[in-house]
Amino acid sequence: MKEPIINNLFPTPIYMTNMDRPFTKQELKFVEEQKKHCTKNQGNINTKDNYILNRKEFKNIKKFLDAACKDYLERIICPKNNIELYITQSWLNYTEENQYHHRHEHPNSVVSGVLYFDSDKDKDMIKFFSHVKYQQIKPEIEDDKYNLWNSSSWWFAVETGQLVMFPSSTTHQVDTKKGNNTRVSLAFNTFYKGAVGSNYSLTELIL
Repeated sequence: MKEPIINNLFPTPIYMTNMDRPFTKQELKFVEEQKKHCTKNQGNINTKDNYILNRKEFKNIKKFLDAACKDYLERIICPKNNIELYITQSWLNYTEENQYHHRHEHPNSVVSGVLYFDSDKDKDMIKFFSHVKYQQIKPEIEDDKYNLWNSSSWWFAVETGQLVMFPSSTTHQVDTKKGNNTRVSLAFNTFYKGAVGSNYSLTELIL
């Protein structure tokens, strides 16, 4: 039989890159101080300030994330209209050993992202879930035979300085934390700015 071609139809883009520099002492000090101003989440804690990227201490990090949003828009969404993808809310998450981050999505957002300030690449990961809600048949699969077509979830190891961006409707979670480091991440949401849709087809929306 001729070698078959397997196409990835309608894949979910998981955009990954890294900071081009280490975090500054001022940035890390600010992250540590914000841990004192948190509220309980399901499994871990996050900052009460949900617009943390507006703080002057994160001015340069905001520039990096704005550039990443622009790159994501141009590489993946490829809009015809002259629109922007801008950051709306942003906050810090702190996850200690034996804590977790519950399974969730991000409503009222186009693309969401996570930047890691402290993460152990040998123990820390982010887990994503398939959009497929129902499988006709669920066969037992050997542990070493999982692949992108037969899996209902998939995880990626994450490390300090790494940025992960994905469609906000993608369900994700952090499993119970292992290791004695405090996993610290900055999460953010985005939305469009500009005119989307078409005036001619009566789908125009000016944002």
